[in-house]
Amino acid sequence: MPNNRGEEEQHLYSSARSALEVAIANGAEAMDEYSAKRTLRDLGITTPNSIRIGASETELPELKSLRAPYALKALSDRVIHKSDIGAVRLGLATVVEIENARREIAIRMKAAGESLAGFLLEEMIDSGVELVIGGTIDAALGPMIMIGAGGIYAEIMKDVSFRLCPIDKFDAIEMVNELKVAPILRGARGKSSVDLTLITHALLVLGGAEGLFTLNCDLISEFDLNPLIVSQHDLIAVDARIALRNTSHGRS
Repeated sequence: MPNNRGEEEQHLYSSARSALEVAIANGAEAMDEYSAKRTLRDLGITTPNSIRIGASETELPELKSLRAPYALKALSDRVIHKSDIGAVRLGLATVVEIENARREIAIRMKAAGESLAGFLLEEMIDSGVELVIGGTIDAALGPMIMIGAGGIYAEIMKDVSFRLCPIDKFDAIEMVNELKVAPILRGARGKSSVDLTLITHALLVLGGAEGLFTLNCDLISEFDLNPLIVSQHDLIAVDARIALRNTSHGRS
């Protein structure tokens, strides 16, 4: 009897590779955030409910599938820090606010000399513990995956754990346990604990033997999911960046 689940997973990872190859063939430095999140969703990592809006669309699509408040972000196939150039607007509640934000973001992208591929409109996510999962290529050792405290304090706290890919379930559990925020994840000081299996699952989806980064480190130069918001029942990738190994742009 065929292993249908195994065949389905193989198809999803094959589809993810095809998407990466198409982006590189089109000269992209990075997958735009909508495409990156769609890839993550296909592989079992939850992302916010969202819609894509074309750069030239004059009217907003139907919003009934989303609940306010909304976040609006510029989409680009270049590696950019959207917050630094004002290409993100949060806490939007009405169509008028979305339209105003869309115009402001377009102006800021143009002023920064960046091309605009469209917009990502998505639901904002309730609070939880913020983590980051990222990956990079070490010139000597190959692909490495990390997990750490996420959000705006990630660079300040430097609470991280690294492993070489591929990792297994034991590695993933160890990585989480090594974090200074691990007691918070387990519910320190009367706080609700988070679902640790969702964190280890995400690590394996990305850096396991069949993980997205492990299998495609010849195509992906680095990635980061920051923040991942983790709660009792959910792990949601609020932001996602997948940079590509595109030699035409001087990437190695």
